[in-house]
Amino acid sequence: MNKASVDRVPPLMKFGYSSADLGANLAYHSTGFYLMFFFTDVFGILPALAGAIFLYSKVWDAISDPIMGAIADRTKSRWGRFRPYLLFGSVPLGLTIFLLWFAPEISENVRFIYGLATFMLFSTAITVVLIPYHAITPSLTLDSHERSVVLGFRAVFSIIGTLIAAGATLALVGVFGGEDQVIGFRRVGLLYGFIVAGVIIFCFATVRERVRPEEKRRKTSIKEYLNVIGQNPPFIILSLGVLMNMTGMNILAVVVTYFLKYNLNAENLVPVAFVCLFVAAAASMPLFVFISKKTSKKTAYNIGMGIVMAMLLLIFFFGEINVWLTIGIFALAGVGLSTNWLNPWSMIADTVEYSQWKTGLRREGILYGVFYFIQKLCTAIGGFLVGTILAYVGYVANVEQTPQALSGIRSVFTLLPSVFLLAGIILISFYPISAALHKKITAEIEMRESNEA
Repeated sequence: MNKASVDRVPPLMKFGYSSADLGANLAYHSTGFYLMFFFTDVFGILPALAGAIFLYSKVWDAISDPIMGAIADRTKSRWGRFRPYLLFGSVPLGLTIFLLWFAPEISENVRFIYGLATFMLFSTAITVVLIPYHAITPSLTLDSHERSVVLGFRAVFSIIGTLIAAGATLALVGVFGGEDQVIGFRRVGLLYGFIVAGVIIFCFATVRERVRPEEKRRKTSIKEYLNVIGQNPPFIILSLGVLMNMTGMNILAVVVTYFLKYNLNAENLVPVAFVCLFVAAAASMPLFVFISKKTSKKTAYNIGMGIVMAMLLLIFFFGEINVWLTIGIFALAGVGLSTNWLNPWSMIADTVEYSQWKTGLRREGILYGVFYFIQKLCTAIGGFLVGTILAYVGYVANVEQTPQALSGIRSVFTLLPSVFLLAGIILISFYPISAALHKKITAEIEMRESNEA
């Protein structure tokens, strides 16, 4: 298939590909926003142990994510390298979502083991599906701007999934369970499992891998996989910057429920705060697609993260004055947050061609495997830090908190994420791939493949 024929991605394929990210974000962010709260305030796991669950599960992810990427790179099937995992991984992922929120009636000592086991199963299932899913991105089109358009479209679905996770979860828990949050979360887990499995199967049915490398597929050694990563400075810079930014964002997401419940006595407004945040993010998406095109992807990304950091600092100083003031500032943070869905995934797609340009190997799977592990490592670091600090400041679930605990919650919600965001902005400023460089890279790859044909 020549380059001209794959510049434009058909509308149905854009829709089908993007819709799976609704399910992915529904699964991923429902755990990011509420799993720590669920563990401590509903399932009855101590904060430090709940934080440890997040950390320990990522030790396994450090092994499983790159392995899954390597497996996907070596896969050959009539459906392509990556699509089979959408079909066969969808139902197991839906089942693990249900089990994660099931909260069986077991002794306090066994709850930690159940929480760790189900979170590890969930992490493995989501790895099997989402690493191949994200690795399909460079196979949709070779055009860098068209990728930004596709990923902007996908980001809208990402935000819809995030909105459902953030704004509807607690409301649905109340509808399905009334005063019994255990029953409520259990039924929400069942519902989310069906939704996630369904949209991923729909993605499989509507998406095709349109750009396939001409190189002969052969077994790749561990050394070559390391070269794919080690000889790709843009990928390393992007991964480290995203690690900082996403860790900050995950800390914010985990602690906002605690801040509204205990510092502002407004637990009922948690869904409202999240809806305002993500509606603002969705509305701002076209703005940052435009900024990315007129300047660069890294510039747009840094502007967005800078806006989030500035709003968090405002909440630190003024957030306890009035809950509606806090929610208003939170909504302004959503303007910058939109870049969190758009730019990293557009930038990582460009590093695939950079790797092929430098090494002669096109290995989307291993790059996306490592990159997706970075995403989940952010969740682990955030959850572990939050659990550890809450225990340190004397947090006790479902009671009136001490001044020390309230101060700790406010600082973890605002100052700690700001430190990580600042580090991320500094790192991303060194990302070197511009639109012009990417155009040069793809042209040289095509010329090389033409000469070898």
